[in-house]
Amino acid sequence: MPRKSKRRVPKDKRSKVPKKYLSGTKGTKRTRLANVIKRIAKLYKEGKKVPKSLLAERMRLGKKRATRKKN
Repeated sequence: MPRKSKRRVPKDKRSKVPKKYLSGTKGTKRTRLANVIKRIAKLYKEGKKVPKSLLAERMRLGKKRATRKKN
C-alpha cells in the first residue's frame, strides 16, 4: 500500500507562519507577533540563546483580551 502523506499545516498568507500561532490577533499586532515568532525560530535554529524579553514580547502580543462577565 502507498504511504499516506502528511497533511500540510495551514499558514498565514503574508508571514508564512502557521495560523494557530497567530489566532486571536488582527492587524499590526498580528504582523508584530509573526515577526517575533520568526526571530525566536531563527535564534533557536542557530543554537543561540533566546532572550527572555523576546519571549515576554511574544506572550504580550499573543494575549487574548479578557471578556467581561455580565451580572
